[in-house]
Amino acid sequence: MKSWFIADNNLSAVDGWLQLDIRLPWYRSLPLSALDFGLIAIDGTPIDPATVTVKLNGQDRPLPALAGLWQEDWGVLDPAFVSIPYPGAEAGKEYDVELTLVIHPPYVPNVFFPAMHHKRMRAN
Repeated sequence: MKSWFIADNNLSAVDGWLQLDIRLPWYRSLPLSALDFGLIAIDGTPIDPATVTVKLNGQDRPLPALAGLWQEDWGVLDPAFVSIPYPGAEAGKEYDVELTLVIHPPYVPNVFFPAMHHKRMRAN
């Protein structure tokens, strides 16, 4: 899948964190448990997924918590904000951002759709 789920100018730097505004790269809403975040890296350095949070439906959650949320959906038009700890993050600075989101829709058993993003981005 293409990396259109993260648009240009959707990276922000706030108090030692980088935040990405992402969209669901799927044609319909999905339960949060159908999402797996793969590689997350900034400037080539992998980030521990346990330290990353995602804000969906008005709630901040650590990535590992999504696995149990099968009764809550990510709406196809709703943004998600992925917050990545990155000491020294600064607005105006460029970062090499890698993020992989793997979708496994509950209605398509044993099928996985990876959405990969790798781009140089300037933080707002």
